[in-house]
Amino acid sequence: MKILYLTDTLYNAGGMERILILKANRLVRDFGHEVSFVTNHQKGRPTFFPLDPRVKLLDINCFLRLPIQVPLYLRKLDAVVKAEKPDIIVDLHLLTMGKLKERYPGIVVMSEFHFCHEMFRIRKKTRRMHRMEKAVSRLDCFVVLTQEDKKAWEPFCPHIVQIYNPSTFIQDDGVRAPLEAKRCISGGRFESQKNYSRMIELWSQLHPRHPDWVLDLYGNGKEKKKIEKQIVRLGLGDSVRLHPASRQIREEMLGSSIYLMTSLFEGFPLVLVESASIGLPCVAFRCPCGPGEFIRDGLDGFTADPDNSQEWIAKVERLMEDSELRKKMGENCLDKAKDFTEELIMPRWDALFRELVKKKHA
Repeated sequence: MKILYLTDTLYNAGGMERILILKANRLVRDFGHEVSFVTNHQKGRPTFFPLDPRVKLLDINCFLRLPIQVPLYLRKLDAVVKAEKPDIIVDLHLLTMGKLKERYPGIVVMSEFHFCHEMFRIRKKTRRMHRMEKAVSRLDCFVVLTQEDKKAWEPFCPHIVQIYNPSTFIQDDGVRAPLEAKRCISGGRFESQKNYSRMIELWSQLHPRHPDWVLDLYGNGKEKKKIEKQIVRLGLGDSVRLHPASRQIREEMLGSSIYLMTSLFEGFPLVLVESASIGLPCVAFRCPCGPGEFIRDGLDGFTADPDNSQEWIAKVERLMEDSELRKKMGENCLDKAKDFTEELIMPRWDALFRELVKKKHA
């Protein structure tokens, strides 16, 4: 079976790029599918995460950020589809979602969404939200990451499926975070969605009471300079440290004791599964979507009301001050992560693809 993924680029270090590459690698290696990525402006840059050499990387060099750019993109895509003859197209572009099913009537056209319905309200993009609600109704299948998000999209899409992201970390090698270091960690794009400015503001309240703890942030993005200035302004230069995105983030997590998250919204944060798979508890705001669905509050981590800064601070402090609680939660994290292995989740993708193609040609 031939599967064509349509996405912007794969050279970034984000969770979406990590999970797309993981799935592509598994689909060719374990299930015998032929997988290709069609990118817009990869421009010869290598993928950040290792890509199986059997996965094709095709770049059509067509910037896709405005509706006016869609016709040129579609003409270039036509040439790729004609050459590759895919059985399935997985479209990750909001601008083209819903436009391809009629264009390619003999091909399964589907999408997977790595964010959530509520993000449009948070960003005050209601017109875009309504356009996407119409677009998903024209897909053969729409895959979302959480049950919470599935409920939000169900009124608009009759063919919706929920599949969690699997952990990209090895879970059976016996390596676990000791949870002894006085170190918190977080990783992601330095952009407004991740809300790192708020994390640093909250850390400035924690730091005077816990001066021996440090916070390490890993990532790249347009808000990095802003965050650097905030750290200096709050006098946190010795306490909060910024690092580039790392290919060894697992090793960095292993040297930490608490994972922190203050996102405004998520799809299903891959880092939650990854941190749990090495026994690293997390404190996160219950943003839409993911943290509240994955973290069992008080059992394998903590969640807090996004409007309650003091609740988040108090729960971070509990873990800072109680090493036995950290370790107990770490053990519960390991148990939780067993439900999110590649071995359990990837067969669901294989079965879904085969079912969709069979139904298309019935």
